[in-house]
Amino acid sequence: MKLQQQIKATIGWCISLGVKFVRVVPIITLLVQISTLASQIFLLLAFFLPLKVIILLGSEKTPAYFPSILHTLEKDHLIYSLTAAAALCYIAYLLSELASALLCRNGTQKLLARTSKLNLFENQDKIATNAYSRFNRAMAGAAFFSLSALALLYVYPSLLLAILVYLVIASSVSVLAYNHVRRVRESFHHHYGPILNALAATGFLLSFFFLVTDFLYYQHSKIFNAVIAVLIMRQGLQRLSSMILDVIGLRIQHRQVNALFYQSQPLIELRPQSNGLEYILDAENREKWVKALLDKLGLEAADGYKMHWHQVGFADIYAFTLQLEQQDDTGTLLVKVFGSNISSSALQERTLLTTQHGLPDLPFVGHYRVSDIDCHVYKFDGAEKLIGGRKIGEGILAIARKLLLLEPSTALIAQFTRTRLYLEQRLDETTINALRLACINEEDTSNVDNIIDNLPAINGYLATLPRQIVPLDITNNTLLTSPASGFVLSHWSNWRIEAIGCSWPVAQKDALFETLRSADQRQALASIDPHKVWLAALMYMLERHIVRKDYSAALALTPDIVNCIEIFDTPAAAEVATQ
Repeated sequence: MKLQQQIKATIGWCISLGVKFVRVVPIITLLVQISTLASQIFLLLAFFLPLKVIILLGSEKTPAYFPSILHTLEKDHLIYSLTAAAALCYIAYLLSELASALLCRNGTQKLLARTSKLNLFENQDKIATNAYSRFNRAMAGAAFFSLSALALLYVYPSLLLAILVYLVIASSVSVLAYNHVRRVRESFHHHYGPILNALAATGFLLSFFFLVTDFLYYQHSKIFNAVIAVLIMRQGLQRLSSMILDVIGLRIQHRQVNALFYQSQPLIELRPQSNGLEYILDAENREKWVKALLDKLGLEAADGYKMHWHQVGFADIYAFTLQLEQQDDTGTLLVKVFGSNISSSALQERTLLTTQHGLPDLPFVGHYRVSDIDCHVYKFDGAEKLIGGRKIGEGILAIARKLLLLEPSTALIAQFTRTRLYLEQRLDETTINALRLACINEEDTSNVDNIIDNLPAINGYLATLPRQIVPLDITNNTLLTSPASGFVLSHWSNWRIEAIGCSWPVAQKDALFETLRSADQRQALASIDPHKVWLAALMYMLERHIVRKDYSAALALTPDIVNCIEIFDTPAAAEVATQ
């Protein structure tokens, strides 16, 4: 839509909204307008009067260009009077702002009561009050600019003409640039605040240059008028910019505002943000896209392919397999495409797969960008999803064992350390204290108190353990079995590095101890205390349950944690914690 059409629609919507407010709460709306306008005038005077005091302090007597009524007062008395007036104006400004806030709250309550609707969304009272206040502030800003224009028309008509000419030119250039230049249009959408403030500042500077030039080349006897004009000009342009920003902010929320204040209009939900994958939803486009991908893979000579959907189960991530028919053999690829709104997930997965070797993953072919779509390609020959709960349990345990025995690369640990907190850095008394709400007996309370009392020692133990990679996206869809690699994961967009033992299934304590006894593949585990690793597994799962608000499951872990703590000598634990 052209910018001038958007402006016209916005003006019409603001008029309709103003009529609604005046019809439902006329007196409150009028009082809000008066108090808001008064606060802006008092603020202008609070800035204007100190300037006069400074001028008086720097002169031997009252300057001749001051109004004649001020010459009847002695200089010292005039300074005291103007200083007191500035303080009173600022106090009046604060009182006016307070009155506006109270009136806006009262007016909003009456407006919402008039619509008689169910609760639409969270914090709707706050949003409605903010919208009503913003509308009145915008209208008061428009009134202030109009009064400023009238004042300039009286004290300095030529300066007013210069400002109006600048506004017409700036508006015309903005409309033309918005309508015809895509980059300018995108800049207006994302940075309209700084742009409007810059235009207002530019208007002030150009008008000031006009004023200086006018005084240099033409005779003017009333310098006092120039001082007033500068202040009025600055405040007027600033209020005009603020008014436009308030209107834009309201317009952005127009669906919520309409639903809140119009009785006959329901809430219209926004469509989900585009993920950029619409292109490949069409069968014809998808075929072109796959051929372009095969060209980048050097497989353009393939005789054909069969494409099958592969369920991953994560928002804005599509996956499918390509079974390629070639002369020598038949191979299968897994192609995973990421929406433009989750490009960070693609980068997270790519960083891990290219930095860390030995992961229980599908062989990673590489990252490719086709038609502005990020895609990751893997070899999928013979891989298949697991069927049956027992098989899935075996797969989860096998993945945990492989990751426990895998040494994370130094570069990966360094990147993670600079980016996120480890478990021992996240655990604090506030986190554990949330369990008190679910304690139903003295034993539960005692266990929670025991964990909190020993938390410094526990965190000390965790900090001394070696590190391991922890995947957070293990699901029935991402856990696969491969003829070449055994159990593997097909998705690594969400991972962490934690103390070894974290993410180990807490129901498999014996399997953990057995794995640690036979862990000759990793030197860091040769002399490690298995009970510390078991404590890490328990504390990691405890935190996950607390974050999910599953307090019953979290409390069920506390007896094992307390038993684990009792195995260690308390003085030694304190010594470790202080290291």
